[in-house]
Amino acid sequence: MEIYVVKRGDTVDSIAANYGISASSIIFNNQLSYPYALAIGQALLLSTGPSSSPTYTAYVNGYAYPFIERSVLNETLPYLTTLSVFSYGFTTEGDIVPPELDDNFMIRSAWETGVRPILTLTPFGPDGQFNNYLITTMINNETIKNNLLSNLLYTVQEKGFGGVDIDFEFILPDDRIPFAEFVADTRNYLAPYGYQVSVALAPKTSDSQRGLLYEGKDYGLLGAAADSVLLMTYEWGYTYAYLCRMYFI
Repeated sequence: MEIYVVKRGDTVDSIAANYGISASSIIFNNQLSYPYALAIGQALLLSTGPSSSPTYTAYVNGYAYPFIERSVLNETLPYLTTLSVFSYGFTTEGDIVPPELDDNFMIRSAWETGVRPILTLTPFGPDGQFNNYLITTMINNETIKNNLLSNLLYTVQEKGFGGVDIDFEFILPDDRIPFAEFVADTRNYLAPYGYQVSVALAPKTSDSQRGLLYEGKDYGLLGAAADSVLLMTYEWGYTYAYLCRMYFI
């Protein structure tokens, strides 16, 4: 496989001819839509055969909703290490709110493909948006937090998940340390049962970066608190949520 950056005058056919590959493979690998228009600077994945470049092991995580087309899921799973099912919420009392649609087929398909299914925990409010009041209420109340952890373990075991990803956004700056403590508490609570915990991080360029996406997340504390972190690099520019995130352990 090789990455090609589109230049002026390029077409799918001309790139295919230059590399001795089929135009259909370019269209399929990059999910291009007819009439297959290309933009200068666009990166294309080309199936160019064995490469002499050094190889390395990569951990690849994919986020998916239960309304995903099963054909898309089945085509993608062989390339993943973990599949994060999006998503499970919680109430101000610490009760788990499952997705509206059935996700059992995703969990089952993941295990059958050798992929670890992950429960994605999000603080969604009644409007379906990230709710920092919900975050503040839970992480600063030991009773609510402990109830959530107990319900989280029960759900992971009952559903057959292989771990938990904590995907909280718009955390208030004052909750920076309590949030990191919650991640550590979740890891410590689930570790005896063999479950690992990851946390999603907005892509900061400095610790003092301003903005509600960034100020509530302490990279140092969260890196120490979780088993792994996921960098949400698509926050740098996108029109809709992208499937995969970078995964670090």
